[in-house]
Amino acid sequence: MSAGFKYDLTPEPSIEERYDVSTGIVRRGPFKLDTTNLNIGAPLPSFIPVAADLKYKTCKVVRNVKLVEAYVSGGTSLRIKKGSYAYVGMFLGNGTNGTTVSAIDKSNSSYDVLTVTDFGANIAKDAVLFEASAAGGTTPKNVANSALYESRKVEDGINLVALLSAAREIEPDKLVVPFSAKDKESLGDDFQFNE
Repeated sequence: MSAGFKYDLTPEPSIEERYDVSTGIVRRGPFKLDTTNLNIGAPLPSFIPVAADLKYKTCKVVRNVKLVEAYVSGGTSLRIKKGSYAYVGMFLGNGTNGTTVSAIDKSNSSYDVLTVTDFGANIAKDAVLFEASAAGGTTPKNVANSALYESRKVEDGINLVALLSAAREIEPDKLVVPFSAKDKESLGDDFQFNE
């Protein structure tokens, strides 16, 4: 470095394969992304779960969250992995119990904290909860049948994205947004997770 110059640059993020890219099969044509409850300028990393309408070529981000700490029944907060697309007012569930998100605290650099109503059951660390269609938490609002092919940012207006229809050697620990058990069931043999 030259004397008198101070460089304050953040390094480029490392690109890490979340799946064996040689096995990825891209779906035909672009899909129109539903940006409801997504912030303009928010990053969408590659290989997040997506629910696609294959007939009308539209899609939605599947909003799953992964717990970084066990939850004890009666508590009012969930500590989740950073990078989720949780929003205030959404329902979370695991198929038998559910809760409603009333606030989100993103101030901690290691995890986000969701303020919730009592879940009604203990939840183990690393459990994946899905966005539920109702407060009971029994049915997912959206179930993944694809994954986002490329990284991008949410833009104002129409957002067209490419989706994957198949992938192999998926590394669950490297995923920003996890796939729930219901997603994996829906994806079938087209997506093979290293578990």
